[in-house]
Amino acid sequence: MEELRLGDQLARYDRAATVAAYIALPTGGADRCGCVHCRNFAAQRTDAYPQAFRALLDNLGIDPSKEGEVYDMMGPFEANIRPMGGWFYFVGQLIEKGERLVEAGDFKYWFQPAFPRAPACFGKQVSAIEFTTQVPWVLNESPA
Repeated sequence: MEELRLGDQLARYDRAATVAAYIALPTGGADRCGCVHCRNFAAQRTDAYPQAFRALLDNLGIDPSKEGEVYDMMGPFEANIRPMGGWFYFVGQLIEKGERLVEAGDFKYWFQPAFPRAPACFGKQVSAIEFTTQVPWVLNESPA
């Protein structure tokens, strides 16, 4: 395993095992869910992630098209912008939890110490990286 520092957090990860887990995973959370919010996110996910975050995902062995989960932050928001969040799993463990997150404009990310159970293909030693961002509403359907 290799170690990676993200802000004041430290994680240990196994890139090869993470790549293998993503190969075994047929789809990501946004595609599995299929609700209007997830479809809106999936329609623009390649533009939603800043280059530095995409490079981090690649370093960890994470497939950026297969989020573990994506969620809409419900509430009264500007009609054309949706605050969203989600996370990706990776084979490894969080060594130092830290308190700071990394920011790239409206996009924020951090290693998450608590998250829902990962698919079995990730094995027993699994961790997650969570993100929040804002995405425009691009679908013809209402986000009701």
